[in-house]
Amino acid sequence: MRNSLLTLAILILVAAIATYFWRGAPHTHAPSPPKKQATSLNSPPQNKPAPQKTVTRHPITRTCEHLNAPSHSVDQDLALLQSLLRVHRKALDGNPTGFNDEITSQLMGKNQLGLATLAPPANALSANGELLDRWGTPYRFHALSKKQMEVISAGPDKRFFTQDDTRLLE
Repeated sequence: MRNSLLTLAILILVAAIATYFWRGAPHTHAPSPPKKQATSLNSPPQNKPAPQKTVTRHPITRTCEHLNAPSHSVDQDLALLQSLLRVHRKALDGNPTGFNDEITSQLMGKNQLGLATLAPPANALSANGELLDRWGTPYRFHALSKKQMEVISAGPDKRFFTQDDTRLLE
């Protein structure tokens, strides 16, 4: 009787091990390497670019042509930026995050939805991708909460924390 129980236990163990390897151990084997395509020595390598995420422009981007326009004021520029931020917050459930260049990038469509609310004119964007005020100084964005953003222009003297700074709180 003892031998039959031992034999039965060994058979069950062997069956369990066989089933384990037959179906494959979960997450224990390395994935097989991708198959390489055969290329001719005379043909150039076929490097395919990564698929680009499609950017969808929100209708509000048409108003961006007025950003830093001589016929408008800095208050109107900031009000326009707050409108863009409001649309972004509503669509993406919160403010864009990061420094000026990162926020600008997100407003221009580099976000989860690929939604662009900002299409700045050339005079409103620095070579580093920062959004500029009408005097060529990068705006300061200060997120006060998920739904509230302060945008600050340094003003004509191009220095922050002086009397001519203009700020808008949304």
